Amino acid sequence: MLKLNITNPDGSNYDATELVQTVTWSGDYQQCSRTLEFGLLSSSTDTNIPVVSCPLGSGVILMDDNNELFNGYIFSRQKNTSSSVIDITCFDRGIYLKRNQAVYKFTNIMPEEIAERICIDFGIEIGSIASTGVSVTRNFIGVPLYSIIQTAYTLAADTTKESYLTRFDGVKMSVVKRALTDETVILEGGSNLMSASTTESIENMINQIVVYDSSNKLVDTQKKDDLIKLYGLLQSYYKKSDGENTSEKLQKMFEDNGISQKITVENLGNLACITGNSLVIREPYTGLSGLFWIDSDTHIWKGGQYYNKLVVNFKKIMDEQEAGSEES
Repeated sequence: MLKLNITNPDGSNYDATELVQTVTWSGDYQQCSRTLEFGLLSSSTDTNIPVVSCPLGSGVILMDDNNELFNGYIFSRQKNTSSSVIDITCFDRGIYLKRNQAVYKFTNIMPEEIAERICIDFGIEIGSIASTGVSVTRNFIGVPLYSIIQTAYTLAADTTKESYLTRFDGVKMSVVKRALTDETVILEGGSNLMSASTTESIENMINQIVVYDSSNKLVDTQKKDDLIKLYGLLQSYYKKSDGENTSEKLQKMFEDNGISQKITVENLGNLACITGNSLVIREPYTGLSGLFWIDSDTHIWKGGQYYNKLVVNFKKIMDEQEAGSEES
C-alpha cells in the first residue's frame, strides 16, 4: 500500500496519502535523479478537504508498505482556480549532482575514489560505489558533479567493458554496475505484459569515421561500405591522442550508432522494473524474446490500478560523459 508523506521546512509533517489520487514515479539512465509527480487534492471552499501546506523545498517520502521508493523535495507546484488539484513535481537528491558545479584536478585516481571524494566534500551520504580498479587522470573546471563522476566511470569503462549508473537509494548516492540480479522480471504476452511496440531508426547512424591527429591532420578513414550503399554517407569525426590505438574506439562508435531500435512495453506494475535493471520479455506477435535492459521507467498508480511504462534495450548502455580534459 502506497503512503505519501510531506515534511515542510518548518518541521510540520503531513500524511497526504488520502488526498493523492494519481502518483507517477520515474527514472532514466541519462538522469541521476528520479522524479515523483502527484496531484494533491485542495479546495478553498470545501471545508471537508484538509488543507495541506506544501511549499517549495518541502521533503516528500513515498513508501510502499515498509519499502521506501522515493526520498526527495518539492521543486515545482501548479495551482489553477479551475482545478481542485495542486500538481506537484519532486526530485530526489540526484538533482543536486546535476545542479552543483565544482573544480577538481585528479591524477591517477580511480572513479570510485572520485565519487567518494565528491560525496565527502558535499556532505552526501555514501551508498554502494562500484569498484573499477582503473586509475584515470582528468581536470574539471566548473563541471556538474554528475558529469565529473560519470566521466570518470566512462573513462574506466574503456578498460572494464562494463556499464555504470549513478543514482540515489534513499538519501545515499550509489554508482552501480548494470548486471543481472535476482530481481530480473519476466514479462509474458497474455499474462503481465499489457502491450509492446518497436520502432527502428537510422537517424543517429554513423557509417564512416574520419580520424585526425593532434595537429588536425587526416590520418585514417574507416567506413562501412554496405551501410553507405544502403543509406548514404553519414560521417563522423574523431580526434585521436598521440600514440592512441583507435581500433576499439572506432568499432564502438559504429556499434553504438547503427540501426537503433526503441522498444516500449507496458506491464502490470512491478517495483523491480527500474532503470538499470534487466528483464526477460516473451511476446510472439512483435517477436520480442530474450533478455533486455531498462533504459527508462515510469510507474503509475491511478484509480486503484498500478502499471509500468518501460523503454528497454538489447544492450547495457550507459550515459557516457566526456567532461573536462587531461590538460592543466
